[in-house]
Amino acid sequence: MRHSSPETHVSLRKLAARTRLVIALLAIAVLALAGATALSDTLKQPDKLIILSTTDVKGKTSPCG
Repeated sequence: MRHSSPETHVSLRKLAARTRLVIALLAIAVLALAGATALSDTLKQPDKLIILSTTDVKGKTSPCG
C-alpha cells in the first residue's frame, strides 16, 4: 500500500480551498448580476407606486394613528 506524502495533503488542501473560493466568488457574481438586472427593470418604470406596508409605526391601521 502506498502512502501519500505530507506535501500532497497540503497541496490538496490548498486546491480544495481555492476551489471553494472560486465557487463562492462565482456565486456572488451571479447574484450581483441578477440583482443589477432586477434593479434596472425597476428603474425603467419610475411612475409605479409600490406600497410596502399599510400600518403605521405603532401597528395601527386607522388614519392618523
